Order: sequence, then C-alpha cells, then structure tokens
Amino acid sequence: MEIREFRTEDAIEASSIIKECFQKLDIGGHTTAGIQREIDHNSSENLTMGAEQIRYFVAVDNNKVIGICGYDQQKVRTLFVNIKYHKLGIGKKLLNTVLSEAKKEGLTSLITWSTMFAEGFYSLAGFQKIQNIVIPPDNADIVLIEMVKQL
Repeated sequence: MEIREFRTEDAIEASSIIKECFQKLDIGGHTTAGIQREIDHNSSENLTMGAEQIRYFVAVDNNKVIGICGYDQQKVRTLFVNIKYHKLGIGKKLLNTVLSEAKKEGLTSLITWSTMFAEGFYSLAGFQKIQNIVIPPDNADIVLIEMVKQL
C-alpha cells in the first residue's frame, strides 16, 4: 500500500468509496436526504473540481484506490477508506500525510468537520471538539462535529 498525490483518474474510485461509506456505515447525524447530499457533493466531478483548491492524497493497493484524504489552508477534507480496508491503519496514514504536508506548508492548525462515526478516530489523532455544525441550519439534514488540531 502506498500514499500518493491524487490524480484526476482517481476521482471515480474515490467517489465510489465515499458513496459506499455513506450508504453502508452508520455515519450518525445524517437524514436520508443528508446522506444523498453528501454523496452528490463528493461526486467524481466535484472531487476533480475540488482538487484545484484541495490537496488530495490517495491510498493505493495493487493499483486500486482504497482511500482518500485532503486539506486546504484551513481544513482536513474528505477522509474516507474503502470499508474492506477499515481498521488497518490506512485512515491514520492518510491523515498523518495530510497533517505532515500542511505543517511543511507552514500551517499551524487544521479543523475538520467529522461525522459522529469518525469523532473517536479524530480524537485519537489529537483533534479537539469545538462545536456541532448543522447543515442546513434550519432543518438539520447533516450534523457534523467541528474539531481542531494544532500542528
């Protein structure tokens, strides 16, 4: 398994991983409409467009994308690992790559908007809860946990 920079051709596999995670895991805090909204937001087209602003990395095993994570100047973005590869340290390796690269760029902290499912993972990585975030604010289709880590 290797971690490398995201390429445009990775977008379809990465988007499929994200979709499967939202459909099969108990993410918590998301209505059915909220899950669909997240799936649509993480389409292959949106990941490709996002890569213009977000520095993504992918975990690859036998030429197959099995995870994705990225960051921008403020935030960890889009950390997902193929369900078949959970609990093998791949998410941790992706996150550590992102944190290391952000630190090299001179960033002093990063936030993340964690799902309830991933809150414990981020806590173990040193992120601290700031607040809950509700999207959209008027009907709570998505509830996330805003967390921060000093680099």
